Amino acid sequence: MSGRRIFWLIWAMALLPMVAAFVMYFGGIGVPEGRTHHGELVAVGTQASDLGLPAPDATDPNWQVVLASSVDCAPCAEFSKGLENFHTAIGRERGRVSVSEISAPTTASGAPAIWVIDPLGNVVLKFDPAVNPTLILNDLKKLLKLSKVG
Repeated sequence: MSGRRIFWLIWAMALLPMVAAFVMYFGGIGVPEGRTHHGELVAVGTQASDLGLPAPDATDPNWQVVLASSVDCAPCAEFSKGLENFHTAIGRERGRVSVSEISAPTTASGAPAIWVIDPLGNVVLKFDPAVNPTLILNDLKKLLKLSKVG
């Protein structure tokens, strides 16, 4: 093989991935449409106080998992029984998370839900009370891993 042919092969090997990435990014070709979270994302800027949820403690801000339950909500009662186990299942990061339960009628929506609130008071995720708690744990662990707050 000639030196010129090797030169162009090396350039092609370097440029081909860059061209492919350019096409994927600007053309949207081959980019996965899926999501990695299981909860419903809450609109950016929604504060806990806006929804009638407890705000983080200013002296010791933590992430919060808040169960807003009602009397007639069977999945809420089931999740409520396992709140302590849920907190333990968070693992080594459980010191950064507080878990609590409030009455759903006191919230703005009035409907039962499980909310994840960051240490700054921003509501991040909302879950249906009937969701598998493992899915909430997965989302929470991912948030804790990526967050430098709290």
